[in-house]
Amino acid sequence: MSLLLTVNVHGIGPEAATIPEAEIFGRDAHGRYTYRIGLSRVLDALRDYGLKATFFWPSSEAQRIPALLERCLKDGHELASNGRAFEDHSKLGADEDAVIEEAHDLLSRLAGTAPIGFRSPTGTLSERTIPILQRLGYRYDSSFLDDDAPYSLAQYGGAGMVELPISEGLTDATHFRRRVTQDRAEALLGEELTALLGVDGYACLTFHPRADIGIGRAARLPMLERLVRLAEKRGATPVLCRDAAEQTLTN
Repeated sequence: MSLLLTVNVHGIGPEAATIPEAEIFGRDAHGRYTYRIGLSRVLDALRDYGLKATFFWPSSEAQRIPALLERCLKDGHELASNGRAFEDHSKLGADEDAVIEEAHDLLSRLAGTAPIGFRSPTGTLSERTIPILQRLGYRYDSSFLDDDAPYSLAQYGGAGMVELPISEGLTDATHFRRRVTQDRAEALLGEELTALLGVDGYACLTFHPRADIGIGRAARLPMLERLVRLAEKRGATPVLCRDAAEQTLTN
C-alpha cells in the first residue's frame, strides 16, 4: 500500500492571477504566510518527522522564493510542476505549449533537474495537456479526481505516463475552506484515508502551507504526522510521487 505526501506551494499566486500583486493586502494576503513562515514550518515538520514529500511548485512561486525551493531540494524532497501562474489550462488554447514549456524550463533551471510530475494549478486540463507533458518527458500527472487508484494515461496521449489521482477528502483546503475546526478536519481526513487505503491500497494526501486553507499554522502541523502514522498502522508506506509512478508503470 502506498501513501503519497504532496504539498502545493501556493502563496499569493491564486490571488495574483486576477489581482495586481501590489494591491494584495489584508484578507487577500493570506498567501504571504507561505513565504514568511508557512513553507519553512512545513519543511521543518517533515524533517523532524523523518518524512519526504513531493512539492508541486508553480514557477511563479519558485521565482518569488528561490531560497525556499533550494531548501526543499536540499532536504531531499521531490520537485514537480504546478504550472506557471495559476492559469486555467482548459482555456489556454494554442498558448498551452508555451505556458507549460516556460514553467518547465524555469523549474528545471532553478532546480538543476527537470521535473517529471505535473499537477494542474486550477485542477483543469485540456485534451492537449497530457500529450504536451509526454513530449517534455513527464512520467506522471496528479490532477484528476476520476479514480481512487493510479492508472495509465496512454489512451490520452500519455504513453509511458500514469495518473496519480488526488482526493478532495484528503486535501486540507477542502476542509479548512469550510471553516471546520482542526479536530473535525483531522477526523474527516483520517476517515477518508482509512477508507481509500482499505479499498485500493493507495492514498494521496495534499497539503498547503497557507494560513487560511493550509496546515502551515503551528496548531495544525502535528496532524500531518498523525495522519501518516495512521496510514502506516494500516500497512501503507510513504513514497514520493515519482516512485509511485515508476511502480505503477512496471507492474
